[in-house]
Amino acid sequence: MPEWAMRIKDKVGNTLLLSPDIHTIVSSGRVSMPVALNPDNTYGLNIDLPGVGSYDEDDLGVLATGFILAYDVQLYDLVLDGMHGISWFMHNSFTFYTRNETTGVMTVWVPDLSAPAAYDAILSVYPICFWEKKNFTTFTSVTIFAAMCYEVYDQSVGAFIKVYAIGTQGIEQIDYAVYARRYKE
Repeated sequence: MPEWAMRIKDKVGNTLLLSPDIHTIVSSGRVSMPVALNPDNTYGLNIDLPGVGSYDEDDLGVLATGFILAYDVQLYDLVLDGMHGISWFMHNSFTFYTRNETTGVMTVWVPDLSAPAAYDAILSVYPICFWEKKNFTTFTSVTIFAAMCYEVYDQSVGAFIKVYAIGTQGIEQIDYAVYARRYKE
């Protein structure tokens, strides 16, 4: 409970508590995601925050959901002794990126299609959207990352990795809302 607040009550007993802890939506909408990396090889949509000065991380929140999704996979049908084995593998008609989780820097990743034994198997493909904080704690803008994430077994390194497809090859548009607890005028 805040130190002070205003309580508003109607005739049937519904109550609303107004306090400085109420959040204000400072930016929202439907936007297209960029189709290329930023000049520093990071990716995302920058949303400027209103007012003068910066906002603390604890005073902000971001909601985002992606739509108009695209994905690129290859079906491999292996027939042995009359039995079919079907697997999904990476294809190369999209540009894929790995992402440094700390810095957000993305690097091109190319699937190996040299032979079926070298194919990079897909464990999962799903849309992902989040607030890209890059270890900052104060903000004058927020960056929203949205892409199709592929969890892949990379044969060349012998491990599962995450690779991403962006823009029209991943998540083309998002709906988002940025809210602040202490609005700065």
